[in-house]
Amino acid sequence: MAENKALDVELTTSSAPSTARLLLKIAAAWVFPGLGHVLLGRIGRGLLFGGIVWSCFGLGLAHDGRLALHDPRQPVLSALQVVANLGMGPVDAVARFGIYGRPVYAFEGFPDWRSPDAVERIFRERARSGVSIYGTAYLWTAGLMNLLLLFDVWDIGLGRKV
Repeated sequence: MAENKALDVELTTSSAPSTARLLLKIAAAWVFPGLGHVLLGRIGRGLLFGGIVWSCFGLGLAHDGRLALHDPRQPVLSALQVVANLGMGPVDAVARFGIYGRPVYAFEGFPDWRSPDAVERIFRERARSGVSIYGTAYLWTAGLMNLLLLFDVWDIGLGRKV
């Protein structure tokens, strides 16, 4: 019985540093898509997946994709859209700064087509583009793919996936 307790304590203390390292790898994968797999030694997989995610994100921005803003008229749907964009990590805030002039994540009040707010004007202008719907789909896809890749890094790091 004492041996089992000693073994449990040894396993618990030895797995703590590896869990912390795994969480750091997951955070790195969120900050820079593909990096988590590279840090786990899956270089080919990391480069391939990172290339796909970054390509989708770039295509989304190039096709006037709308970076989602929380809309109080559609709170659940717009929140899910924002989460999809946040899947890309901090680069989402950089893209918002480049497009909207600041890292904004919600409309100020209820959106109105007559509003003088610069963020709403830019959002509407991007929505008028003929390819905006495709760009928006690329942006959401990139973020959602990266979120799925975080789970993949988690599974590989725990040894559940080879």
